Amino acid sequence: MVAGLAKKALTEEDKRILKVVSSELFEIRRLVDELAETLVKLSDKELLKAFNADRDNLKENQVDSYKEKLEKQLFIAEKEFRT
Repeated sequence: MVAGLAKKALTEEDKRILKVVSSELFEIRRLVDELAETLVKLSDKELLKAFNADRDNLKENQVDSYKEKLEKQLFIAEKEFRT
């Protein structure tokens, strides 16, 4: 019977606002869960070590790629100089 009274006491505007609040709470809950998962991952030392190793490998690959480009340019410049 109380639920019936509550339904009558809520206006359409109140119902609309409650729906918005409900959806916002759902989104906040999702974000909090995502944050908690991220914090767990950040506290995982093995994962951080792996991430740092991947980052270092990426830097090495970028240096190697840059070195290869420079060597190609040098080869082309030497070839042009000889002819």
